[in-house]
Amino acid sequence: MTGTSFDARPRKAIGPDRPVYLGDGDLDRVMAVVLALASEVAALRDRLDTHERIANAGAPPATQAVESYEPDPATLAARDAWRDAYIKRLFRIFVEDVEALRRQPPAA
Repeated sequence: MTGTSFDARPRKAIGPDRPVYLGDGDLDRVMAVVLALASEVAALRDRLDTHERIANAGAPPATQAVESYEPDPATLAARDAWRDAYIKRLFRIFVEDVEALRRQPPAA
């Protein structure tokens, strides 16, 4: 770094504040972390599935084999079904809350 110490740099991004959806910025940050981790779990599950399918086919699960693997339509459908169920489990509490609100009579 030329001419600027690390400590002199701004600690917060310049620009408009991030939108707050849950009423509390801390909750939004936690939710962002949870969703980032959930997306990584889904990607790791697909990769593990690829390793298992390559191994079951009798091939060594080498990096090149994993990277070049092309799932067939049945595999894609199974992964999509798993992902749909996974997302439903992740957001179940929110869906239940929305459904409960819909069941309430309208306010006068």
